[in-house]
Amino acid sequence: MTIWTVVVLSILSGTIAWLGGWLDVQDAGYWGAFVVNLVGSAAVVIPVPGLAVVCAAAAPGIGLSFVLIAATGAAGSTIGELTGYLAGYGSQGIIQKSRYYSRIRWWVRRRGGFALFILAVIPNPLFDIGGIAAGSLGYPLPKFFLWVGMGKVIKFLVVAYACRQSISWLVDLV
Repeated sequence: MTIWTVVVLSILSGTIAWLGGWLDVQDAGYWGAFVVNLVGSAAVVIPVPGLAVVCAAAAPGIGLSFVLIAATGAAGSTIGELTGYLAGYGSQGIIQKSRYYSRIRWWVRRRGGFALFILAVIPNPLFDIGGIAAGSLGYPLPKFFLWVGMGKVIKFLVVAYACRQSISWLVDLV
């Protein structure tokens, strides 16, 4: 119950901050990358461009460390994925009738953390199904955070670095 309370309060406060316009990348910095990715990963229905925020925040002109932007974005995203895990842990949802669910659940059951790591490191919309599958299988929560966190950190580091280099390249070109 405590975990649900923390997740719900985080989503609500993040959504209010985002809709209120308080999460401008230049003003919000690391906190903004954390909150936007928390909300984006937690609220599957609301399309929040978490990776785009990390990319924009990594721009050289902003003056933020791309490593810290990647780390805070990955932390927010990893914590936000807890909603899918809890949904799978506590119920039988519509997503479990998806054609992908049975395959991903089988993969998570068979490969465990490695499957979660791969789903987290590759930008794809199927990670939510992986989180639900992990929750429905009763995959240990500390291991879930470890594997998902490692995958998200790698993904966010690659995106932040690529955006930092590409943006500076584009600025030099112009």
